[in-house]
Amino acid sequence: MSAYAYIDIEDVPANLRETSVERPDEISPEKTLIAFEGCPFAGEIWKRQRAHDGADATDVIFPFPRAVGPRNDLVAWFMNWGIHFRVVM
Repeated sequence: MSAYAYIDIEDVPANLRETSVERPDEISPEKTLIAFEGCPFAGEIWKRQRAHDGADATDVIFPFPRAVGPRNDLVAWFMNWGIHFRVVM
């Protein structure tokens, strides 16, 4: 996959954040993966500083599939929960 969907963790509803599961990536232990209930993919937690104010922020990065079915499932999950996302290739 060559595209990724990014979400701000603050856009995820509190009840989904509370029931999420985090674990180290088995392949790259320095990375932390997060899974949300009903989401078709696990995401990677990515901490950064916002460019405009320097504040700490946490994004979750998901692979954005080329296959139509899985891609639509991921987008439908974002839209169902009202989560803003951006796709970067």
